[in-house]
Amino acid sequence: MTPQLNYDVLVILDYYLPSRKAGGPVTTIVNLTELLGDEMRFLILTRRRDIDGKVYDHMPAGRIMRVGKADVIYLDDSKLTLRDLTQYAQLSGATTLYLNSFFSPLSFSFLLLRRLGQIKMDVILAPRGEFSRAAYVLKGAKKELYRQLVDRMGLLRGLRWQVSSAYEAQELKQILGERNDVMVAPDPFSVSQSHKTWTHDRDLIYLSRICRNKNLHYALQCLAKVRFPVSLDIYGPIEDTSYWEECQAHIKTLPSHVQVQYCGVLAHEQVRTTFSHYGAFLFPTGGENYGHVIPEALSAGTPVILSDRTPWRDFEEAGVGYVLPLEAPESFVAAVEVLVGHSPQEREAIGARCQAYAQAIEQQPQVRQQNIALFTQPFKRGQL
Repeated sequence: MTPQLNYDVLVILDYYLPSRKAGGPVTTIVNLTELLGDEMRFLILTRRRDIDGKVYDHMPAGRIMRVGKADVIYLDDSKLTLRDLTQYAQLSGATTLYLNSFFSPLSFSFLLLRRLGQIKMDVILAPRGEFSRAAYVLKGAKKELYRQLVDRMGLLRGLRWQVSSAYEAQELKQILGERNDVMVAPDPFSVSQSHKTWTHDRDLIYLSRICRNKNLHYALQCLAKVRFPVSLDIYGPIEDTSYWEECQAHIKTLPSHVQVQYCGVLAHEQVRTTFSHYGAFLFPTGGENYGHVIPEALSAGTPVILSDRTPWRDFEEAGVGYVLPLEAPESFVAAVEVLVGHSPQEREAIGARCQAYAQAIEQQPQVRQQNIALFTQPFKRGQL
C-alpha cells in the first residue's frame, strides 16, 4: 500500500463505468462527480465487473484510475475481504464514506468495519430506491429480517440517510419509521446536448432493466386494449429471465395490430438519440427514487407515460406526458392513444416542451446546493 491519500469522499458502489446494465446508481454517481468534482475529491471503490459477471479485462485491478472527475479503484471479488476493504478505506484518507445501497454486501462490510472501529468515517447511506413499495416487496420477508438484524447490531447508528426527493423520504419513513437523520439531495441530471434532435418516426419505447418492479408486463397488458395499430420497441438488459419469459407469453397473446419487438441493450451514448425516434416513452414502473431515464427521454423531445410511483408529478400540466395511477390501466390506454395519435405538427410542439422541461431540470441551482450540503453539513454526533 502507498502512503495515505487525501480524498474527501470514498464512494462505495457495486458497479461503475463502463457498466450501464446496473441501472440508475451508475448514472447518479457519474453526474454527481461531474457536478462537484472540481471542489471535492472523490475516490470510487467498485467491482471490476458488470452486473452480469463480465470482467473489465482492460481495467487494471487495485490501481487508481481517473474516470471523468473522479478516481476509481476496480477490485476483483477476491479482494473484497474485510481486511482489504479496511486497507483501502484507510488508504483513501477520506473523512466521509458514501454507500450507495442498503442491501449490498459491500455496504454491510463497511458498516460492520465502522461498528468494530476499524474505520472512523462519517457515513452517508443512499438506498437508491430500495425501499420503494415495488422493490421492497420482492423477497420482502428476507429484506425485513436483514433490516432488523442490521439495526439490532447497531450498524445504522450515527449515519446520514440520503434520499433524492420528499417522495423517497416518505417511502423510507414507511419502513424505518420517523427519523431525524434523513437529508434530501436530488440526483443531478446532465444533458450532453441541447439542440433539437427528435424525429418521432416510431410509436412507443420501453427502456429500462427487464425485471418485475419495472412493470413491463403491465405495459403489455395495457397495449392489448389499444384500439388502433401501435408498436412498442423494448430496450434494456434482461435481469430476470423468468420474468422475461412471462412478458414473452404476454406478447404472444397481443392482437395483430399491436407489434412488439426486443431490441437489446443500448450504450449510454445511444440512449438520447434512440429516444428521439419515438412518439412516447411508456414506463409504468412500480417505483423509482428518481429514474434518470425519465428526464433523458424528455431531453430527447419524447413525452413520457409514467406511473405515479416516482417523484415526477406535473407532466400533464407542463404538456410533456402523463403521470397515472397503476390502479387505472384504462388511463394508460387512453394516454397511448392520444400521444401515438398526434400529428407531426403536434409532435413537434410537444417535443419542444419536453426539451425545455429537461433543460430546466438540469439548471436547477438547488440541486448543486443540496448535494454540497449533503457532504459538508456537520453530522449529529452520537454513540456508534
